[in-house]
Amino acid sequence: MRATLAPLALLPLVGCSLVWRAPVPMRAIDFPATPGPAKCLVVFLPGYGDDAEDFEKKGFVEEFRRRGLAVDLVAAHATIGYYSRGIVADRLHTDVIAPRQAKGYAQTWLIGPSMGGFGTLFYSHQRLPDVTGVLALAPYLGDTDLVEEVHKAGGLDKWAAPAPVPKMNDDNYQREMLRWLQAVTRGQEKGPVLNIGFGDKDKLAYADELLAAVLPPDHVYRTEGNHNWGPWRNLLGQFLDRGDLANSCR
Repeated sequence: MRATLAPLALLPLVGCSLVWRAPVPMRAIDFPATPGPAKCLVVFLPGYGDDAEDFEKKGFVEEFRRRGLAVDLVAAHATIGYYSRGIVADRLHTDVIAPRQAKGYAQTWLIGPSMGGFGTLFYSHQRLPDVTGVLALAPYLGDTDLVEEVHKAGGLDKWAAPAPVPKMNDDNYQREMLRWLQAVTRGQEKGPVLNIGFGDKDKLAYADELLAAVLPPDHVYRTEGNHNWGPWRNLLGQFLDRGDLANSCR
């Protein structure tokens, strides 16, 4: 697929893919988190304006290391240029995930904030066999009008979703993603283990409540705070203390 799939609410301007670079292959940074063989692979996806290095700078790598989980971490430099060109899923698979999965990990988890949270869901939609589960932190889930439409319908489960589309593009990807999330949470389509987390004052909380409402309560993580790294690190810590990843990757 080669459609521009840029989360509009997170960008000051969208429209010229030439503004954002998307080098091939996609760069990634490995952070082995265990001295012995790792059972699981964790892939970090950055938010808009962030980069692969931020996951170490902001303490995400340390949250894993201090818990002694049997995981290898990789931070993908999946920046806005890859989304704007519609190649983020292809490059993530080819350059980052598939080569590492060749080592034989039992599970692969995706974790990302904001645009990266959207990326965890979008990649799972496109490449489900690659993904065991996701932690979407304050993910972008659609533009304001669409989010309001779903709220007025009574929530994601009651929303009249469109038919599946054969190919996503600028015009349909937001509705298709919500349709897919509805189908997955209803058990009508296969999906990864879904987890979501966001702060109570996050600018995307109103949208994120739509997904939170249809997930099991123990797959929803909440904290105080806005749309920034402090709350996201807190949410990651909660997830690692009691979520499915920690139980599976020891």
